[in-house]
Amino acid sequence: MSKDVEESVDKMISNRMSKAYSEWKSNQDTQPFNENIEKEYQKLLETLSPEQEEVLTKYCDEIFASGAETEEFFYRLGIKDGLGLKNTVKSVLEMMS
Repeated sequence: MSKDVEESVDKMISNRMSKAYSEWKSNQDTQPFNENIEKEYQKLLETLSPEQEEVLTKYCDEIFASGAETEEFFYRLGIKDGLGLKNTVKSVLEMMS
């Protein structure tokens, strides 16, 4: 595959991912990340019993798992789009040959 075609494919995939992310993000109810949250979290942990810390840790794990779902969404979307684009480019190249 030529460098120009490769760059075009990369741009198309990047644009597609950016558009899909923007559309997905606009449908999410999220707040901006607070930069001081880690310090506050550490202060909180110091005040908790081991049992309370375990409950809080499990809660945080659930939150992180939801982030993993987001990553999975983009991974699957990227694979689907990439395979579709590969087949399209292959067909176009075959027609041009």
